[in-house]
Amino acid sequence: MVKPATEGLVLALGAGGARGLAHIGVLEVLAEHGLPVRAIAGCSIGAEIGALYARYGDPAVLARIALGVDWKQTLQLFLPDAAAMGGVCSGRKILAFLEEHMPGMALEDLGLPFLAIATDLHSGEEVILRSGPAAGAVRASLSLPGLLMPYPWEGRLLIDGGVVNPVPFDVAADSFGAPVVAVAVHQGARGLSAAPIDTRPASWRVQLRALLDQPWVSRARLVRTWLEEQLAEPAGPRGMQWRARAVLTQAVNIAQAQVVQQRLLARRPALYLLPDVDRIGPFEFYKARAAIAAGRAVARAHLPDLYALLAASRRESPPAALPGTPGVG
Repeated sequence: MVKPATEGLVLALGAGGARGLAHIGVLEVLAEHGLPVRAIAGCSIGAEIGALYARYGDPAVLARIALGVDWKQTLQLFLPDAAAMGGVCSGRKILAFLEEHMPGMALEDLGLPFLAIATDLHSGEEVILRSGPAAGAVRASLSLPGLLMPYPWEGRLLIDGGVVNPVPFDVAADSFGAPVVAVAVHQGARGLSAAPIDTRPASWRVQLRALLDQPWVSRARLVRTWLEEQLAEPAGPRGMQWRARAVLTQAVNIAQAQVVQQRLLARRPALYLLPDVDRIGPFEFYKARAAIAAGRAVARAHLPDLYALLAASRRESPPAALPGTPGVG
């Protein structure tokens, strides 16, 4: 692994699906204001953004990638396929995307010290991925239970790291030292929504109907069935299936939020950033512009804190993080 620089910020980039595109906005502001990043710990989408930043060293590259994704491409990444076992989607297209950007690279080859968080499906243990294929490590960290197939890794089956540590600020501090800036984008990071669980955006339904009209969809039974379920009325049989999944999703959101809160009670990062991404769904990657803007806004609001932390990292013995310092927002 690349040795961390002696000064700079350590980032802990959290899980949250498309909401995690806000990480790009945070990285943009850090770069614009000359605030160096010396190491990254990432979970799920945070692992993807973190690894790609460690690979390219330029948030503008990440922004171009994210802004080039429309709703059709988003659906194609997660459409069900017959090869999937233990999930709706095999994740082959996601892995191919990662390998395109990190061809043959190991985590140790990335330009910054980096680690990804995953979960052992059988033991429930947190798995810290520090070495090995970079694309595979990120794919493992992204393996959302029930959606993406678990990822095989050295004799284990790994699922999304968000199950055990959605915002890995503690692992970041233990691995790379202080000061740690955590960015939390998981559902419930800013409080769980009181909206009805069967609420689906009208624009999303229009787009799904347009996709159903595509000739190739009529020949893909699994895809067509899945799309019809998403469009089903809540009171109908398929709508009830959708609602059941929505209940399960909300239960996972609650559990994830509780995991983070318990970890924050035990130990806090130096700075805990909360981008306003409440109106972005976990699979709405076509809302990249709004997510990036949210990341930029929260980072700019905390520039004084970030400068203070950088100054602390330049001192011989940076102070340990204390509860409530220097700010949450």
